[in-house]
Amino acid sequence: MYPLLIGGSLGTAVLLSLLLIPKEPFYFSGPILGLIAFLPTFILLSRWVGNKIAPLFELAQRQVKDGKVEQALQTFEKILAYKRWQLYLEAQVNTQIGSLYYAIGEDKKALEHLERGYPRAAEGHLLLAALLYREKKAGEACEALERGIRFNKKSAILYNVLAWMLDKEGKRDEAIAVLERGLKATKGNEETAANLERLRAGKKMSMKGFGQLWYMLKFEKPSGMVQGQPFRKGFRQPPKGKGRARKRR
Repeated sequence: MYPLLIGGSLGTAVLLSLLLIPKEPFYFSGPILGLIAFLPTFILLSRWVGNKIAPLFELAQRQVKDGKVEQALQTFEKILAYKRWQLYLEAQVNTQIGSLYYAIGEDKKALEHLERGYPRAAEGHLLLAALLYREKKAGEACEALERGIRFNKKSAILYNVLAWMLDKEGKRDEAIAVLERGLKATKGNEETAANLERLRAGKKMSMKGFGQLWYMLKFEKPSGMVQGQPFRKGFRQPPKGKGRARKRR
């Protein structure tokens, strides 16, 4: 990350000059002045980068909203030019690019980018797991969801999709254990509680309560929703208890 490197180098240079050059080194004020040199440099460079990429992110989101996926992908590629100037920028953009490729059915390209995605983007883990699962890599899909849970402990859908996959693989006891973890972490999420009761009763899980977050994984096709439609802006989970499926027309 260049702002951190440049600011740190300047601060270190100031510190060393005050400790090594004078006949009486500034042992007390040297570190303080070095820190003073570092902080403004780091902040100014970070703001400069932010001002450069913010309009590009806004443009990409507008392009996605207008259905101009190819143009949005090109815009995100332009943002990657600043990947060394902002922490986690490359991973965040990879998640966005991977999500768009997933939406248009370019699964191979989607997989390449999602594997290098931002760990705190829950939807990135969901899409990655869905791709792996459809490639008959259930173990890797479950590992992807477990990684997502480590960074998104309160994301109810991550627990539920993981449990759904485990149940599909004949591992109902493990699926129940996952939902028990999820119920505790999400403090009583309604969908998690309902699915836990279904599994305990020997029934299948119902995922429709998660709405678009579930249907975008393409394991089920709801009526009234077109496969491959662009995702909404952002990577937010639905409010707890409100993630109901849309009413059918």
